[in-house]
Amino acid sequence: MKRMIIVLAMLAGLAGCGLLVLRHARRAPATRRALSAAQASRDVRVVDAWQSKIKLDLNTDYLPDALAKQRLMERLRREESKQRPAEGRN
Repeated sequence: MKRMIIVLAMLAGLAGCGLLVLRHARRAPATRRALSAAQASRDVRVVDAWQSKIKLDLNTDYLPDALAKQRLMERLRREESKQRPAEGRN
């Protein structure tokens, strides 16, 4: 009996919140204004100009130098030893 009352109270609360949201949506002034066609096309041109400045690097054959790779592997070994996977950490 207590559970049913709690569930009904929660449903009533959700329904009340929904009604308040709907009432607020009806009364609140519209915040979006329609953009004119000229304004929209100008915004698109600005974005196009910005995107055209981005240059893609299509070079995929980067080879790291041996020293950098050695440092990276050493760092990886240190991190593995910190975590101690044999002991079940992490």
